[in-house]
Amino acid sequence: MMKPLTIDSMLVVDDTGMPVPPTIRQLLDRDIRTLYTRDKSKDKKQYIAECIVIYQLGDPKSPARQSGLSEKEALTYAIEQAGLDKTYIPDSLVLRLIKRYKDENLTEAGRVVENILQTIHNINLGISQINRFLNEKLASPLDGDTIGTILGLVDNVKKQAGDIPSILKKLEESKQNLLYEQQTELSRGGTAVLSSMDAEDN
Repeated sequence: MMKPLTIDSMLVVDDTGMPVPPTIRQLLDRDIRTLYTRDKSKDKKQYIAECIVIYQLGDPKSPARQSGLSEKEALTYAIEQAGLDKTYIPDSLVLRLIKRYKDENLTEAGRVVENILQTIHNINLGISQINRFLNEKLASPLDGDTIGTILGLVDNVKKQAGDIPSILKKLEESKQNLLYEQQTELSRGGTAVLSSMDAEDN
């Protein structure tokens, strides 16, 4: 069984920051081989940049995913981090590698964590937008209708903010489930044991 796609299996750099040519094992993966060989530059700048995009969008542990960013936000962040032009659009090969990366590394428990992170991110965005709107309205003379609108928005912010503690609790529980799932998977492979197991028994 092939190991899941990871950034380490796609990109290795030397002490100078230059990419090391793929190993035989890496070249056995047609997608990685194509991604590497189609960049004809000496420094493989495009290959490195696209590996960063694939990692940010495909790896559940990447900063983009851990921040709960939407797909559009995550792509913008990945492009910035990779140093690509703002007009960059992932082609079919990059999109396929992103999908593979995600499918091979995102478990059911991991999917729950990702969904909760996105929920927290969206709540924060919503509260920020409401606060900006309130600041604009409060800076102008108020009439009866505006006051009613403001009070409704304040109640909305209070409700969303009040939901955050329970969501954070669910996030922590989900992370524990994810950790248990990962440890269980490792123990099956013989490379690690569950924390509740006695290592000396193996």
